[in-house]
Amino acid sequence: MLQWWDPHAKANLSDRVDGDLIDAIARARQIDQRLADFRRSGRVRRRLTHSELVAAYVADLNRRARAGEVAPATAARYESALKHYVAFTNQPAVTAAYRYATAVDHKFALEFAAYLGTLEIAHNGHPHATRSRMQATEFVLDTVRAMYAWAGDPARGGRLPDGFQNPFLRRAVPRRRVAVDLTSEPDITAAMAAQFLAACDDYQFRLFFPYVFYGLRAAEPVHLFHEFIEDDWLTVPCIPDLDYTTKGRRNKRLPLLPELKALLLRGETNSKPVGLVYQRRAVAAGQERPPLAGMSLADLVAAFEQRRRKAGVMDAFAAAKLRDAVLADVGGTSYDAIQGEFRRVARALEWPTQATLKDFRHLFGTALANGGMPEHERRYLLGHAPGNEAIVTYTHLNKLAEHYRHAIEQELDPALAVLRRRVSECSAPGSDATGGCSSPVD
Repeated sequence: MLQWWDPHAKANLSDRVDGDLIDAIARARQIDQRLADFRRSGRVRRRLTHSELVAAYVADLNRRARAGEVAPATAARYESALKHYVAFTNQPAVTAAYRYATAVDHKFALEFAAYLGTLEIAHNGHPHATRSRMQATEFVLDTVRAMYAWAGDPARGGRLPDGFQNPFLRRAVPRRRVAVDLTSEPDITAAMAAQFLAACDDYQFRLFFPYVFYGLRAAEPVHLFHEFIEDDWLTVPCIPDLDYTTKGRRNKRLPLLPELKALLLRGETNSKPVGLVYQRRAVAAGQERPPLAGMSLADLVAAFEQRRRKAGVMDAFAAAKLRDAVLADVGGTSYDAIQGEFRRVARALEWPTQATLKDFRHLFGTALANGGMPEHERRYLLGHAPGNEAIVTYTHLNKLAEHYRHAIEQELDPALAVLRRRVSECSAPGSDATGGCSSPVD
């Protein structure tokens, strides 16, 4: 019987060795090495329930989010996914067979995967919404796999004993996802995009053209400022002063066609306008006067810093909440509001439910490829990692704007025709001073 003081457990722990003195010495040296390397022996003090494991993992995720290692939204998505795991383990039959997390095995993982396949959920989270089969089973399985990997790592979670085998490894649990047929059309085609833009009212048209012609991620327009429009380029950057980073944590510059630039600057009387490009509908229509209306990016950063200092020390969660409050006070729109505007037009057009806002990004990437744009330029415009090969360093994107225009004019011509017609109508004599046009959608 070996006994030792475990600094992590803050208790005396023991381990029985079945063997001779040499076996005991070998095990003692192994424990001693782990204590030296990790200040924990790998021996758990007591059995861990599934709820305790999830609570410990979520607490660690939140600590990482507060430290800026992961986005607060990522921690929230993981926590939401693990609720399905907790619900599964709380079933009486599962509790009887697998009371503790250390008891899970390959059979448990397969039964959980089968359970996920039977779930029907409301995709908007509302209890009275229409329920349908859950599509994110892969994400939930990967989240549980990550949780067990964390718990079994002595340098991170250290909640599971030595030698524990993660039953949720990808090779252990078969995935049911069917590969996408890459020869098929995107869920939103160029003709559908033209139809969508034609059905938009003036506010929606200006809001959604960046999704069609730039493939922006859903929340990126929320953080666009007029200060990012320079000459014939639109920059979509991270804004460290507002604690904001794009999903890929990289900046990109997008070529501006004359019509696109005219839309972005519509209604602006200053030669160099400042402030948010997109405001929520009530503000844009003059029905609401936000307290920080008209603030430039620099002034907004100063207001954010002033509120931050007043609030004192705060983590990433609180900083994100404070930033969103400042953006709301300046009249900014939000991801949820943009999604609502998209669904409003899509319903009017009777589009299928599988056509989503993200599918504009699929259309954009497909159009660039079909238009002959090289992969490294497509990666840049989509905000993807360029890769680590030496050729990436040696290849400059000095003809990006030229290649972009060629691809857009060749592959998105129906949408481009709608764009040019609407811009022409809005700039024609008789249109109002703010560039207001007709509104096909009430």
